[in-house]
Amino acid sequence: MENINNSTIFTRRSIRSFIKEKKVEQEKVDILLRAAQQAPSACNKQPWEFLVLDDEKIIDSIAPIDKHYVLAAKAPLVIIVLGNEKTSYRGENGLAWYPQDLSASIQNILLQAAELGLGSVWIGTYPDEKRING
Repeated sequence: MENINNSTIFTRRSIRSFIKEKKVEQEKVDILLRAAQQAPSACNKQPWEFLVLDDEKIIDSIAPIDKHYVLAAKAPLVIIVLGNEKTSYRGENGLAWYPQDLSASIQNILLQAAELGLGSVWIGTYPDEKRING
């Protein structure tokens, strides 16, 4: 058995320092989005939508929303993963399953970023009402 400690899942780290001037190539962005869409989702509803930001002014504009978002202002690329409640699977109790679906999608982005040699960090919003309504 090969050394599992060298696999991406064991070597991925949260990175909080980026080279903002170094743009992420479109090919890598496409791969990240494809990886995100490969995540499992409840009843395969795939209720995710992706907002890809690579414009410095737009990225800088989200940093003041919450103290945790200052990391975004340091990055050349931000992928915001949004859940579509209308397409989300709803169980017998009517609750939407998109938080779990989006979490799996985000994990795929983080692992693929590491595989591509890109630094990444997960900045959470849900379930913090203040951040959601920011």
